[in-house]
Amino acid sequence: MKRLENEELSSQTALTDNRNTERTEDYGKSFEYDPEFKGPIKNRSCTDIICLLLFLAFWGGWIALAVIAFQRGDPKQLIFPTDWQGRICGVGEMSGKPYLYFFDLTKCIDLGSVLLSGCPTPQVCTSECPNRTFTSLIATDEISIKSEMICIDDSQKDKQTVRELVFSGNCAPFYLKSKPLAGRCVPDIFMSSQGDTDEELANNIIQDVNGKNISGDEMTLAKESLETMLNAREIGEKIFQDFTAGWWLMLVCLLISMVEVFLWILLMKYFAGVMVWVSLLCITGLLSFVCYYSVKKYLELSDSTASDADFTFTTNVESYLALRKTWLAIALISGIVLLILLLMVIALRTRIRIAISLIKESSRAISSMISSLFFPLIPYLLQFCLFIFWGAVAMSIASSGKAVYRNVDQHNGSSLQDSPTCDPKDFKEITTDIHCVFSAYESESNLLRAQIYNVFGLFWGIFFIIGVCQLSLAIAFATYYWTFNKPKNIPSFAVASGVGTCLRYHLGSVAFGSLLIAVLRVIRVILEYIDQKLRKYDNKVVKVLMCLCKCCFWCLENLVKFISRNAYIMIGIYGKNFCTSAKDAFFLLMRNIARVVVLDKVVDFLLFLGKLVTVGTTTIAAFYFFSGRIHFLKDYVPSLNYYLLPVITVAVGSYLIASCFFSVYSMAVDTLFLCFLDDCERNDGSAEKPYYMPRELMKILGKKNKFKDPE
Repeated sequence: MKRLENEELSSQTALTDNRNTERTEDYGKSFEYDPEFKGPIKNRSCTDIICLLLFLAFWGGWIALAVIAFQRGDPKQLIFPTDWQGRICGVGEMSGKPYLYFFDLTKCIDLGSVLLSGCPTPQVCTSECPNRTFTSLIATDEISIKSEMICIDDSQKDKQTVRELVFSGNCAPFYLKSKPLAGRCVPDIFMSSQGDTDEELANNIIQDVNGKNISGDEMTLAKESLETMLNAREIGEKIFQDFTAGWWLMLVCLLISMVEVFLWILLMKYFAGVMVWVSLLCITGLLSFVCYYSVKKYLELSDSTASDADFTFTTNVESYLALRKTWLAIALISGIVLLILLLMVIALRTRIRIAISLIKESSRAISSMISSLFFPLIPYLLQFCLFIFWGAVAMSIASSGKAVYRNVDQHNGSSLQDSPTCDPKDFKEITTDIHCVFSAYESESNLLRAQIYNVFGLFWGIFFIIGVCQLSLAIAFATYYWTFNKPKNIPSFAVASGVGTCLRYHLGSVAFGSLLIAVLRVIRVILEYIDQKLRKYDNKVVKVLMCLCKCCFWCLENLVKFISRNAYIMIGIYGKNFCTSAKDAFFLLMRNIARVVVLDKVVDFLLFLGKLVTVGTTTIAAFYFFSGRIHFLKDYVPSLNYYLLPVITVAVGSYLIASCFFSVYSMAVDTLFLCFLDDCERNDGSAEKPYYMPRELMKILGKKNKFKDPE
């Protein structure tokens, strides 16, 4: 039986080789035997120098932009509250006054106005929020009242009466007992989840700047506008409590996930075939169980009328699990995925054997260069640092805008955004009920261009770092493949040598490839921005056109990523420039399109299964632990508000860890696969032109080195 399969594979390979020969003219000339070729060439020259100079010039401009932004901008303006003159509470001259107080919160009914400084009433920085309710317009002892009033300019207290201070807008007509929230003083009656607002105000007669008594109904409107924000704050506090209580247990789970990935890679070296089939079996079993359990729950809820309710957004996850529609959707999705998986395994069972051989050889290559597993940690760290730099520059640019002030009539609650602009220098003394109040920092056209430049730098930098990592690993794994006596003659520092070669000769090519991807990514971001702006028009034709454009550029970006990745591999082997390498890689893949579509994608799918198994097992274990279902470990489970939160955190963290390590696997497979295709074209197994591919792969394909195995 095994012999028949080998003969069938051999005939298929011969047929494919004949077809490849016929397509030589269409997809370039096949690689020919070169007696001097012994793997990645040593004598190289710098490639795509112009692109490298362009990249360095761009970075020079980005650093200059950052310096200017840091000098002119102040990110604190976006973080801390700002008073009516644009001064930051708690910073500089306001260092002793970290809290912002609104004179009349009844004019700040809108939630956004309360949280931001765009409320049509003066705001002043205070050292502390009021600890009692106070009104000034019904005062009898003006001297004692003035000492307790919150004012914009305290020097005016000796020049005006209490009523003049209030009606001119210099002092607040009243204040309520408050607590700080996000740097703002918010009355207790707004922040209390229970209690009657009218009852809270019953013991105090509160009058606004017009001398009108403020009822509980007006305060209730402001309170209701804050409920959503307060609920979100409560959820945030509970989430913070959960992280504080269980962070070390989550860290332990992530360390276990890392150990699991290491063990998986180690076992793949010796039991790749078994583990791949076990992975398929585990995923099939898991999907079967999910489908069965979902159908069972769906049938159990058939008698419950509440289970037929519609979906409504809620933070209570249990409410979703009580709906029949939820279990029906899970059953359908898991069933369809299970059916597709079974059909793929049946149809591609022969190709899976070849894919297993590539995975096994990749495991050997990684085991021979164990440093390659840890190498991606450096690019991840560099990307994180780049993201921090981008965020700091973005905030500095956003805070570099011009401060805009608007006229506010204290006796008219008009919208701040609809008020005319003004110059605060014209309002040196407060002698009128019209005031020039700080509104916001408005962006200019130059600042928008600076933000686009900054975003483009982020994308180019991230893709450049990824490209350096891919090219360095490609050189290392290509060195492994083109070493005839493996692993005896493999260089000791192949990864370090790959990094050195990349940094010395091919940064220009990486800059070129990353530039192409960055341009497409920026175009996609611009399309998303335009789509957001056009949604308010609700035009069906525009929606369809935008959807098509986004889909096309998404496909184009992924195509360029695929071409760039394979171009880096060819650069690692032959040391040519990006365009030539991309052309050679593309033609090589097109000459072997059947293998590319089937083998390469099957390998990616199997690696994805391995990632899914490692992440899934860790997540399931975390679920049973944090939900208290492991009885002998119950004493170690902390008290949590949302036990699913650490489970989700562990799942995301495990996925990132698995992605980091399996990305090395993916690069190893892609490099060995491209080298394998090159090997098939360049050599024929004779004594003069022996194959470099592993013996197992030669056996599966029906090939052999004749001088070593004449049988």
